[in-house]
Amino acid sequence: MFDRQRRPARGHLALRAAGLSALAGLFISLVSLAGCGEAAVAARAQGVDAPPRIEALKSQELERERQVRLRIPSASAMSLTRTREATLRDSGIGATMLFARDVDFRVTGQLGFVIHSMAATMTPTRAGEPIVFDDPTSVAIDVHRGEVTLDADRLTAVFGQYLFDYAGAPLRDLRVTPAAGELRVAGRMWRGAWVPFALAGQLTLGSPRTLVFHATRVNVAGVEADRLMHAAHVRMADLLTVDTPIARLSGNDIVMRAARLMPPPVLSMTIVGVKVSPEGVTLTLDDGTLKTIEWPARTPARGMLLVGGDVKFMRSMPMNLDLALHPLDEQAPFVFDLYRYRDQLSAGYMTFRPDGALDVFVPSAAAPVAVSPGSASARYNDTFLRAQQHALETARQTWRTVPGNGNEPREMVAGATMTEPRATGEKNAIAPDRLRASWPAPSIATPGTERASHGAPTCAHLSNVDFFVTGGIGFHVRSLDVQMVPKQPGDPVDLDDPNQYEIRIVGGEVLEPWPAMAALFNDYLLDYSPRSLNALSLTAHDGVLDVTGGVKLWNRVPGVWMPLSMTGTIEVLDARHLAYAPNRVSVLGVPQAGLLRALHIPLASLTPLERKGAKLTGDRLVFDQYTVFPPPLLAGRLESAEVTDAGLVLKFAREAGAELAHPPAHAKGSYVWIEGGDVKMFDALAVNARTLIHDDSRETMRFDLYDYRRDVARGRVRMRADGTLDVSLGAER
Repeated sequence: MFDRQRRPARGHLALRAAGLSALAGLFISLVSLAGCGEAAVAARAQGVDAPPRIEALKSQELERERQVRLRIPSASAMSLTRTREATLRDSGIGATMLFARDVDFRVTGQLGFVIHSMAATMTPTRAGEPIVFDDPTSVAIDVHRGEVTLDADRLTAVFGQYLFDYAGAPLRDLRVTPAAGELRVAGRMWRGAWVPFALAGQLTLGSPRTLVFHATRVNVAGVEADRLMHAAHVRMADLLTVDTPIARLSGNDIVMRAARLMPPPVLSMTIVGVKVSPEGVTLTLDDGTLKTIEWPARTPARGMLLVGGDVKFMRSMPMNLDLALHPLDEQAPFVFDLYRYRDQLSAGYMTFRPDGALDVFVPSAAAPVAVSPGSASARYNDTFLRAQQHALETARQTWRTVPGNGNEPREMVAGATMTEPRATGEKNAIAPDRLRASWPAPSIATPGTERASHGAPTCAHLSNVDFFVTGGIGFHVRSLDVQMVPKQPGDPVDLDDPNQYEIRIVGGEVLEPWPAMAALFNDYLLDYSPRSLNALSLTAHDGVLDVTGGVKLWNRVPGVWMPLSMTGTIEVLDARHLAYAPNRVSVLGVPQAGLLRALHIPLASLTPLERKGAKLTGDRLVFDQYTVFPPPLLAGRLESAEVTDAGLVLKFAREAGAELAHPPAHAKGSYVWIEGGDVKMFDALAVNARTLIHDDSRETMRFDLYDYRRDVARGRVRMRADGTLDVSLGAER
């Protein structure tokens, strides 16, 4: 801005006056010669069809992200295929590759095994649906190659807590101890009363999918009975009846189906080797598809890597995912409990990479929860799954609730009754004999699908946030309520694509700092050539706005930028538009406003400006607050605009009856709270979203919409027990 207090030396006054007079003459001549026709031609030459650099760069970024989203993952001689069209809710890839090593994997409690190495494919049991971590019957796992061990605790859990822990079972209180080359089983059996017994024998491979325990020594009530039984031609099957979907007693052999030794999910395993040692039973798995496991670079040294397909955790569903699961403690054994993953996930944190890859860090699972015996009719312990599904149903009532109406659930969830699944009949569905033929399945009433909530609109509340669309273009939000509405009904809100949705302001107040307003002009509205205005700077005092910069008449004359200064006020024209009306205009320090008015020449005819969201009409620069910013469109009912020294204060009328976001009690200070509807961040879809974004490292959070991936990748994301995503932009690594 020019310094009004400086005065030229006395000797130069005459020369300056002569120069200004000549400039005024030139100015009048140009006006006379040009006329409105040339102004119109110049206006058409503004290059309005060429997108600003900001929008062009965003389009390039979206294309790069699209290529990542459409990748077809492959690793270690394994590859996936796209079986459906990719959408904002579906990657179209119907399976997920799993790599795991050095993990104490528990299905639940002590039921599980130590994975030394494993490569597998996880396939949804319902074609077109994602894998749902909260529903273990939603996935079938085909193990291609690996090695796992069941130690004494795991073996005892399999025999004592699962195979024979149902009402009316002939065996109870089983304990299994592995030794060199043999298994020892002790417990009590029912012979009109509970009689203690002990068995010893070999565990061998009956077929690639069955294990056989053959008892060679039998002790009953402290008496060696195997010789007597052999002499009397009495077999164990003559004393006990064991015939369950998992195991049956044939002669002196207990024949077990390997895929059924654990609760769901079903593991399809081809066993090629069995080794029994004091450390446990080690199974070598190989279905012949992989010569070796070539570990992808992102596979944790201890942990798991999931690649491809769509996998849902509570509310969130990463699509075509790339997720590495790490232990929080790099030194201690890593225990992962599938049925209680929510507890582990909510006690850990996640980090996103800018390309959407996820790293999840969780503590080891806590001590297992005791579960009561299963029902007699089930003939195996089904309560593990019952308990897990009951917890799931309770949780889903929380994360499918639509807040704002007394927090009542949008739908009532069915009770914990278990029914057999119906065959899907779809081409890509898992064959019924591979799926839960004997597993109980939940009966849950849902209004939509796992991929959609079909609930309330996506609402957001912003408090004390420096909200930037991109770069320096943005505003300080004092308090603002908005709705984020996809342009295509039924789509989720895609935060990566600002042209895909609109932001509807339903009430609040923002401050547009003058440097941000200058950035809006210089980096966006004036990003074309040839143009009339250049390098604008804005300052305010006493309720008026001063604008300085460069000017060319009709975008071209003269060939250099002439210094321009304007002073005026801002007024609200209607609920959508406001205008800057300069009452003083100077070029090269010479006042021109009075001259133009005397000649009835509007400013717009000399300095044409017509861009999306801003247009010089007559002597006023009119702004359309819907479109003046880079996308997304910002729509709200303007109530007032006030010019202050800090910036332009805009107040938006409160929309009566509009649905609003309801920030949680722990949301304080500076934050963005997103609630309801379905929102896609990175390539993860949050269904019935609840997301809190904050930065506790600073008093006022800066949130950059176009670069949110960069900012989120610098911080940490926590998933609360109800599925809420807590995004901290300022967390230290």
